[in-house]
Amino acid sequence: MIDKNVFAYSERLKKLGINHKILEHPELVTVEDVQKYLGFGLDEALATLIMKTEKGFVAVIRRGDCSFNNKKIKKILKADSLRMATDEEFTKLTGVVPGAAHILNPVITTLIDQKAFEKGKINGGSGSLLYTFSYNTQDLKKIPNSQVVDISKISVTTTGTSKGIKRVFSGIRATGRLHLGNYLGAVKGMLEIQESNKYETIYCCVDVHSITTPYKPEELRANKREIIIDYLASGLDPKKSMIIYQSDVPEHIELAFYFSTVLPVARMLHLPTYKDKIKQYPKNVSMALLNYPVLMAADILIYKASLVPVGIDQEPHLEVAREVARKMNQLYGTDFPEPVRFATKGEYIPSLTGEGKMAKTVEESYINLTDSLEEIRKKVRSIPTATHSGGEMSPGIKTLFTFASLYISSEVEKYKKQFNDGTLQFVTLKDAIAEAIYKELEPFQKRRAEIVKNQKYIDQVIADGAKRARKIARETVREVKEKMGLL
Repeated sequence: MIDKNVFAYSERLKKLGINHKILEHPELVTVEDVQKYLGFGLDEALATLIMKTEKGFVAVIRRGDCSFNNKKIKKILKADSLRMATDEEFTKLTGVVPGAAHILNPVITTLIDQKAFEKGKINGGSGSLLYTFSYNTQDLKKIPNSQVVDISKISVTTTGTSKGIKRVFSGIRATGRLHLGNYLGAVKGMLEIQESNKYETIYCCVDVHSITTPYKPEELRANKREIIIDYLASGLDPKKSMIIYQSDVPEHIELAFYFSTVLPVARMLHLPTYKDKIKQYPKNVSMALLNYPVLMAADILIYKASLVPVGIDQEPHLEVAREVARKMNQLYGTDFPEPVRFATKGEYIPSLTGEGKMAKTVEESYINLTDSLEEIRKKVRSIPTATHSGGEMSPGIKTLFTFASLYISSEVEKYKKQFNDGTLQFVTLKDAIAEAIYKELEPFQKRRAEIVKNQKYIDQVIADGAKRARKIARETVREVKEKMGLL
């Protein structure tokens, strides 16, 4: 039986005269996976994206084998800024999860790229990960508040390497032991992908990235090893994944330089992440900091990885990696995929201060995975709330309920009712959250204690990961040098 929401959406399309056929498939997120299952190519698919300008949101529809020209979109919309909507913004606006976008968003302007109309029929989202609609392409012009525009170019991409191997890369900076935000925002995604057995996975302690901001060498040496231990204690398996130090594969740095030749300085200067770091470290604005996204692109593309389990705050950097892939492919005929983010449920974990996200570089904002119950309880109790419950939620109270949703979801409604009634004792909620967090972390802490006892094993994991990763990295660099005329 067809999902009732999909059926309702189908009826709305019929009323608009948009003819379509409903195609059923297993739960699939990416356009490429859906098309492969249904037996179609990327040039026979629609991708609907929600973007935001300073004037508001806009839906943009392109063919699956094409990429946008952001400058053209901004010119059409007469906008100065343009970015992808966050997953939260996407769901709030469309009512569906990312990956299930449909073509009908009548409350906002919809731009439809003209290349979509080169096909008689084309597949698009249904609002569900279990169904896809096949449309008569000309009917797309009946979408309310839409216009056909020239905003893309063909940029065929793949989720695998030229040899058909699907790879995933992710890394965490060596600025301290892993905290709860790292675990929920990245490591959980790493584990999920590793255990799917669908990908070759490379998980990295990005120690070179760690020296782009002020640091102490002795602390870096200690921290980078702690990251590897945390990886292993979290469940990353060196038999299934390559676990490496970034600095052990110097080809990352070499490839980053080659990539820097296709990116303008102005592009890097205007990244919001770069601007944030300048504010944070005004006396330490280095070339390394400016080149951070270029090195990140090299980290990912040196393995021709297509999936990157990182938090949404890294999306601007992933867009740089996609731009690099497109430009290298266009200029030199390389075969880099355009990497996409693998989102996890806890991809954005708020700071305990009630402002921003949980980060190792912000004191009193995080919970370490190694913290005891008493330490966790003390930190959760420090979340700023109020003297009395009720009324509008402050940032601190919203943070508290975010943690409640993650760790005691079955009790959230009870606590929200108490808050609205003015009867909630914040310390009761805080302690319940602290105990739930510790309960999840306790097995990790026990595994970690056992791993630390075997330092030779840790050395072996690091050495083996570097050997396997360098074999892939050397080949990619050789290919790039050959294509660029350096060999």
